[in-house]
Amino acid sequence: MTNPKTVLVTGCAGFIGSNFVQQFKNQYPKTKIIGIDNFSTGRKDALDSSVIFYRGSILDAKLLDKIFFTHKPEYVFHFAALPRVSYSVEHPRQTSEVNILGTVALLEMSKKYKVKRFIYSSTSAVYGNAKQLPTKESENHPDPKSPYAIQKCAGEYFCKLFSELLGLDTVCLRYFNIFGPGQYGDSPYSTVVSAWLEAIYFPKNKKAFIEGDGNQSRDFSYVDNIVLANILAMESKKDLGGEILNISDGCKITINKIKKLIEKYTHQELILEKRPSRLGDVRRTQADIVKAKKLLGYNPQVNFEEGIKKTIQWFELRKI
Repeated sequence: MTNPKTVLVTGCAGFIGSNFVQQFKNQYPKTKIIGIDNFSTGRKDALDSSVIFYRGSILDAKLLDKIFFTHKPEYVFHFAALPRVSYSVEHPRQTSEVNILGTVALLEMSKKYKVKRFIYSSTSAVYGNAKQLPTKESENHPDPKSPYAIQKCAGEYFCKLFSELLGLDTVCLRYFNIFGPGQYGDSPYSTVVSAWLEAIYFPKNKKAFIEGDGNQSRDFSYVDNIVLANILAMESKKDLGGEILNISDGCKITINKIKKLIEKYTHQELILEKRPSRLGDVRRTQADIVKAKKLLGYNPQVNFEEGIKKTIQWFELRKI
């Protein structure tokens, strides 16, 4: 495709957003990247200097209108969220405002300013305890088990509605357990991979623990694969019309197996404090990614074990 003139990245200083910006600008160096973040979960040191940056909330209607009016983004990549399951259980109103109303506000602006496509970051938590593994989008109806999952599910429905009723092309990407460089393990939003590596390399920042028996399994997504899916979603020449697509590495691995791999590649033993399972957590996840392969040509480029190695390298560089 030809280079888009301008794109908007919400949550541009967050873990996924900052990784996306770095890789997107390398692939599309002539495209202006507009970013918005309020640093509620993002980090100032993750903010790329090439971004035309606005500090603020996606709930700020005047700021959003200013951004869209000034820059006329052709594509919107919506990463901004309050993404933690347990935090949403404790703060359902606050997280609902950001994750639902913030998404609707962006959809309204995207429609108003004739955005070509709105690319929405959703989550596998929407499935709850999926009845079938690997989980296909069409065979597993949403069964959210937490406020966060309900909020992301609502965002998907709004995307579909804006496509069908108002003609705004949207696509919803359901991510599975993202990890990789840039995810600090002392953040409450980190995966077990980053949390355990933080405990190994920066023990003053984090103590390692395990929730449940460790036999729960997850389909993880290395962050570069998530970035790839977003870029492919922008590049697609099809009318995506609110389609929902699983995005993951397409495999499942137990938490206990992750522990062994981390010990193998760091050459250190992980001593874990045992804790009960998290409220609202699910037992197993595994994605069927056939639909994303068919519609977007998506094929994960980095497998889980290679992703572990790359993440360890990033933690080692932080320590220098």
